Amino acid sequence: MAELPTPPRNCARASACLAVALLVASPADAVAAENAALSPQPAGSAVPRAVLDLEEAIAMASGEQPAIAAFEREAVASDEAAIAARSLPDLRLLVGIQNFPITGDNAFSPTEDFMTMYMVGVMREQVRRSKREADAARIRAEALVSRRQASAQERRIRRDVMIVWIDGVEARAKQTLLARLIADLRTGRKVIEASIPTGGSTPSLALQAQSQIALQQAQLADAERAEARARAELARWIGPAASLPLPASIPDIEPPTAAMRGLLPAHPELLVAQAEQEAAVRGVDVARQQRERDVSWQISLGLRPEFGHMVSAQVSVPLQLNRRNRQDRLVAEAQARAQAAGLRLEDTRRDLLRRFSVAAADYAGAEAELGRINQDAIPSLESAFKAAEARYAGGGGTLEQPFEIIRDYVELTIQSLETRAKRARAAAEMIYIAGEAGR
Repeated sequence: MAELPTPPRNCARASACLAVALLVASPADAVAAENAALSPQPAGSAVPRAVLDLEEAIAMASGEQPAIAAFEREAVASDEAAIAARSLPDLRLLVGIQNFPITGDNAFSPTEDFMTMYMVGVMREQVRRSKREADAARIRAEALVSRRQASAQERRIRRDVMIVWIDGVEARAKQTLLARLIADLRTGRKVIEASIPTGGSTPSLALQAQSQIALQQAQLADAERAEARARAELARWIGPAASLPLPASIPDIEPPTAAMRGLLPAHPELLVAQAEQEAAVRGVDVARQQRERDVSWQISLGLRPEFGHMVSAQVSVPLQLNRRNRQDRLVAEAQARAQAAGLRLEDTRRDLLRRFSVAAADYAGAEAELGRINQDAIPSLESAFKAAEARYAGGGGTLEQPFEIIRDYVELTIQSLETRAKRARAAAEMIYIAGEAGR
């Protein structure tokens, strides 16, 4: 815009009032301006790129994710291990030589000494079926833990996508808003500078206006950085689609309305803790089965080249002579781990309730703050502007008070945008904890 000429006081007053009127608008007007700036262009202009909305981003993130696939493969591995655990140990082949002479008349002769015998046989540890079944049940419980971890990871990804998408939209909306505010502030600065010769303004006020412009430009650069960061985090889950344009304003996300305590038992984090507790309980069964003695047996054939062949058979049974300090201690260890898993389950339940309550409080607080901004702060600013306008029209005062209103409005619009984002993030956290069924 070309520099404004130095006007008489009446002209300066009218221009200043016009500039301030452009600036003092409700957040709803700001959002409308942002929507208009990003709305589709008429035919003949460049074709706009598709806007990445929230549901589309979540749907894209629901595709193949390495973290989820890793948990699923862990579950498959546990299933395979459970099948092996139910089976008896493999037979072992025995081969060897006994009583091979190394001194005397028959030294180093493989056939002359009647005591020399070549051995071939098999052996196996006959593990009890109950012990094998207990071990297999524990491994299957670990497979369930992995599958529930996959479900929990999927839900966390959905929450993370919602949060970074909101961050990106907030940053993008800030940029649009700040760019408009900077343009209006520049217009106001020119009006202030043009009013200095008439006494309607001062050089100090013009410098304050320039400082305010620089401050908003710094915030604009920070918003650009925040958008770039949000898109980089979003690309972690949805790939190149993270570069698509984002909506111009933060949508109203409906929080869960169902009773939290009724929905909590189905939360993936709680289901993971329950599965871990079950696996720990299965570990107690395994430890108890370890106190049962397993029999090992072997059968072998003794070959004597110049004499008769022999068959040998033997059975071995472990002697648990220190059962109190070995097997019983292992059972006590497994029981303590199961109790710890139960305590972690209760802690997870309490933590989910706490997080839901905190998110609900954040949502209600943001809702109340937006209400105060729209119902109290904005009308107060408008009334202050009308009073300043009337005083200036009557020949009293300078543009300093209207400029203070402009600065308050800048802070208020940014605060309104940040509060909307805070409310949306709180709703996303509530949805993560209560699930889609609670909406």
